[in-house]
Amino acid sequence: MEKNNGLTDLQLLHQQQMKEKREAIKRRKARTHRLIVRGAIAENAIEGSEDMTDEQFQNALFQLVGRGSAIATSSLQESLGRASQESPSEDSCGSNPR
Repeated sequence: MEKNNGLTDLQLLHQQQMKEKREAIKRRKARTHRLIVRGAIAENAIEGSEDMTDEQFQNALFQLVGRGSAIATSSLQESLGRASQESPSEDSCGSNPR
């Protein structure tokens, strides 16, 4: 293997992979934070939201912003389907990007 700054090609490849993994984790954590903040804002805007089901909450939210409940139901089902397909394995990678 060819040396580059004292590192082998394999080491350089692994460094690049680790960098990409750290960036993906950083993006995921930023998205998670954004969702939590925006969810809290929405929850504060809807009276009684703590006692609602997800579907009831989504319908109330869409009514609040002027969208119909038919859209809400299909949207909820789609988003729940996507959430169950996302891999939680990134959370347990054991690395700390900080």
